[in-house]
Amino acid sequence: MKKRSLITISLLVLLNCFCFAETQGEKYFRTNKPNLAVTALESEILNGTAGPDAYNYLGLAYFQLADYKKSVEAFARGLNLPGTDKKILAFNQGNAYYAMADYKNAAKAYSLTLAIDSSYTKALLNRANTYLMAEDYPACIKDYELYLELEPNDPQRPQIEEILRLLRQHQEEVKLAEQKAIEDEKRRQEEDRRMKEELERQRIEEENRLAEQRRREEEEKRLEDERRKQLLEDVANSLQNTDSTNMTSGAEDIIDYDYQSELD
Repeated sequence: MKKRSLITISLLVLLNCFCFAETQGEKYFRTNKPNLAVTALESEILNGTAGPDAYNYLGLAYFQLADYKKSVEAFARGLNLPGTDKKILAFNQGNAYYAMADYKNAAKAYSLTLAIDSSYTKALLNRANTYLMAEDYPACIKDYELYLELEPNDPQRPQIEEILRLLRQHQEEVKLAEQKAIEDEKRRQEEDRRMKEELERQRIEEENRLAEQRRREEEEKRLEDERRKQLLEDVANSLQNTDSTNMTSGAEDIIDYDYQSELD
């Protein structure tokens, strides 16, 4: 019975060593041979002999080779599998995205890390740096402030505080610029309103002037027509002679006196 127990314990120890034994791919990675590590790790993953950290090593090996796209993909593959260290995979994926200048996805990866472990301040600092690069200054300030609360003795504190000072100054300048832009827009709208009112006043004034001019011209024409009519009537009347010496019978016949008078 005692012998059987010893054999069982020995087998468990051997199995444990086998499960956590360093694979060839991991050895290549640890000896700074990323090219060999990538080939070996991909093969080990394919044939099912890869260790639990294979995807993390693979992603880091690709990162060393500056193949950031494959690095991101390797970390993503590990994130989709059970039993892997999701916090480290997400954090390293964020670093790979950051190296690609893909700050949007880098921030998402760091946020996933913090969702898994909110006390992982490395991810918080890296996300703050990512927001800084993405020019998302409000989010950046918030993360830097929280980081200093959680890590008050960080040796980088003076640099972070200087960044915060500059960011707050920038935010104040942006706020003042926005207020000025609003005031300028209000002033422009008021100027436009006054200009339109003045143009409308001038238009109405011109319309009234033209209407008055037409009225005067029509009145002058009417008076001229009346004067002309009166003149014609006066001329006609002056030519009309109503004296009896100018009377005629109408047929202009001469009276014939050569007839037998009844007095004869």
